[in-house]
Amino acid sequence: MTAITPTGPRAAGVHWDLTAICTSVVAARELLTGTIATAEAFDSRYRGHVAALDAADLAEALAELARISNALHRVGSYVGLRRSVDVNDDEARDFETVVDQGMVRAQNALRFFDLEWIALDDAVAQPLIDAPENAANRHHLASERRFRPHVLPDDQERMLAEREPVVSAWQNLFAQTVANIRAPFDDGTGSAERTVDELLAYVHTPDRAVRLAALETLYVALEPHGDVLSACYDSIVADRLTMDRLRGYDSPIAPRHLSNELEPAWVDAMMEAIEARYGMAQRWFRKKAELMGLEQLHLADQYAPLGKGRAMPYEEALLIVSDAFGEFSPAIRAVSDSVFADRRVDAEPRQGKRGGAFCASVAQDAQPFILLNHTDTLRDLMTVAHELGHGMHFALSSRDQTALSMHAPLALCEVPSTFAELLVFDRMLQQEPDAATRMALIRQELESGFATVFRQTMMVRYEQDAYAARAAGQALTKDRLAEFWLSRNRAYYGDSMELPDGYRRGWSYIPHFINTRFYTYAYAFAHLASLTLYALYREDGDAFVGPYLEFLATGGSMSPGEQLAAFGIDLADAATWSKGLDEMERMLELALAG
Repeated sequence: MTAITPTGPRAAGVHWDLTAICTSVVAARELLTGTIATAEAFDSRYRGHVAALDAADLAEALAELARISNALHRVGSYVGLRRSVDVNDDEARDFETVVDQGMVRAQNALRFFDLEWIALDDAVAQPLIDAPENAANRHHLASERRFRPHVLPDDQERMLAEREPVVSAWQNLFAQTVANIRAPFDDGTGSAERTVDELLAYVHTPDRAVRLAALETLYVALEPHGDVLSACYDSIVADRLTMDRLRGYDSPIAPRHLSNELEPAWVDAMMEAIEARYGMAQRWFRKKAELMGLEQLHLADQYAPLGKGRAMPYEEALLIVSDAFGEFSPAIRAVSDSVFADRRVDAEPRQGKRGGAFCASVAQDAQPFILLNHTDTLRDLMTVAHELGHGMHFALSSRDQTALSMHAPLALCEVPSTFAELLVFDRMLQQEPDAATRMALIRQELESGFATVFRQTMMVRYEQDAYAARAAGQALTKDRLAEFWLSRNRAYYGDSMELPDGYRRGWSYIPHFINTRFYTYAYAFAHLASLTLYALYREDGDAFVGPYLEFLATGGSMSPGEQLAAFGIDLADAATWSKGLDEMERMLELALAG
């Protein structure tokens, strides 16, 4: 591995260098201006002529679209990454407004191309898709056309686009309402105004009194906003149902399946298999209550730490991750190490920097950048692995794919990141000398898996209840939504968890429901797919590595079903999900044995 210079506590001084993306705001502005001009020239050249393109002309147009996409993504990534590490960066904040306006201009200039391509008769489109000139973008061209039955004539699409700001207004009202909720709370260090996210973060604190008080404070703070937040959701759901009717979708979840390139029967089978194993989580919650000396867990105890793992300094976390990746594949370790060698990571927590972690793909002709907030905890170790998993996916797919085909479908996006976590998890179980740390990691990963698989599936069922009620003419009031929410949660937790009265507002701050309907089942899909792939790796050893690297390099050039079929995974087989769920059961047994 590249030599690591000690940084001191909390990744002190580990900041990224964005000059590889754009050297300055001035350079980014010039790139944006030139790219907008290129997009508008593309509009002038091709609008109204897509139907007349032969295979070579179409390949040339796609190459131009790829160049435009790369440039726009570079500019957008540059300003977004600058803002993420300094919300008070006035230069970046001003430029962000310019970028937002420029993106709209570019997108308006390019929107026609997809619409004209989708409008082509199959007899005309298929030979173009099959032409060797378009081999690199074949799946992109074919997958765009899956929406063909639901696309309206151009003039109607333009009219519908004009109403998008109304929907955005409801989404913005929701976001602003939640973001502005503040409540005074004393965590033992003094009373201060806390946000929703800050109050939720206390569920991981070892102090039970603080956990209980934080949740109660959160629910009291949410209560006065229930009518506004439910009105936002009601209006958005009503609009989506209207659009579904106009576009001819047969169910509210159908657009999500189409976007994810998954058959409805596959998703239904997965969710039914997950629901049939809810008892696995309930079994753990009862055991956890016993370990905590409680008759029953309270919701605030769900993610409470049991025991304490040792500190995980940044330098050691990188060495552990590099070692785990290298044992799997030297090529993977080289991709991972380059992130640090090239200063494409920002890991030091500091004032003005956004919280959490993410990996930005940046562009097809660039390399990914990673944001962390490393505080020397065991959880931070797994976050490093998770984001590097995304990074290796982006790096390998951008190497082999075009800008139009590099990004994997949503249902597969979290597979490489979860797989990377599993590599580090197994390495820690085998080599970590401290038994308490090993057990803390097992329990942490088990509960994370339950949240990703079981809780996200429960959320989809809640959404289905809400859409069904609205379609039947029932307004989505705060109390009606509370009924759906509590009903689905009780099905998941059973009698293993005490759900406080305030939890009836647990639906109200979750942005996925507002921004991207039925988004959450993709988390469960990816997690189980990751576990299934990891089970195959444990069975096949080194023979698995080559096909897995090919999978990472495939990006979005094949559907999820095709990509997983390469490993013998048949999504049409309802038993497919058992392998991943059995892996969760294996982890549960490790946790219970401790």
